[in-house]
Amino acid sequence: PAAEPARPAPPAAMPEPRLAGRRILLVEDSPTNQMVATAFLKAAGCQVDVAANGLEAIEAARTLPYDLVLMDIAMPEMDGLTATRALRALPPPAGTLPIVAMTANAMEGDRERCLAAGMNDHIAKPVDRARLLDTVTLWLPPEPAVPPSPAAANPAAGAEALDGPVLDQLAEDLDAEMLPDVIRQFIDETQARAARIAAPDVDPAVLEQEAHTLKSTAGTFGARLLSSAARELERACRAGDTGEADALRRRIPTLVRDAADAYRNRGLLA
Repeated sequence: PAAEPARPAPPAAMPEPRLAGRRILLVEDSPTNQMVATAFLKAAGCQVDVAANGLEAIEAARTLPYDLVLMDIAMPEMDGLTATRALRALPPPAGTLPIVAMTANAMEGDRERCLAAGMNDHIAKPVDRARLLDTVTLWLPPEPAVPPSPAAANPAAGAEALDGPVLDQLAEDLDAEMLPDVIRQFIDETQARAARIAAPDVDPAVLEQEAHTLKSTAGTFGARLLSSAARELERACRAGDTGEADALRRRIPTLVRDAADAYRNRGLLA
């Protein structure tokens, strides 16, 4: 069996990285397991994106910065071992991401197969909250993949990302109890759209269409800065200004995170 990689220094030798704000990619095909693991991680302050199989995981890791990947083994389309090997073949930072297996398998040799595929560690299912958070903390890199956004660090600055009157009108037009669910759906869809926009091989025609749609939906939900950036991106695409379009599309994922942080500061997003 392959030798287990050396584990990072214990907290006594190196300060333990903080979980708050760390971006985790959870690769899991079971909706129930997605819900449980996401709840554990978000309660600890992590940002969590979910991929339902290995193919989605590879695409996500190629387009957005993550601090760590939690990888199920048995999944449709592409299993976790195959996905891990594919990720390890990518250049940094995607190719060097810490990858922790999460599997219900308990057969002898499963841990060794995970390590041989390029994973760093292994957590057995059902997932224990303390074990999950301890393992994630152990393998997180010292510095976050994405520095804390101004909206997260400064609620007053984050409020600038939102259009208050638009949100007030939405609260009147919709059932007030329904608004957080609608905003959650908007953020989930927008995160997926931001990944497509930020993809290095995005087709220019697709980029323009995605920017056009984002401009409208972000405006509808009062995400003022995001809508403005999408409008400028659409304009740059139409003008054929590839340099400006490239700079703008790289900003979109950060602006989506800023909008999400601002919604949270207003109590509109869990």
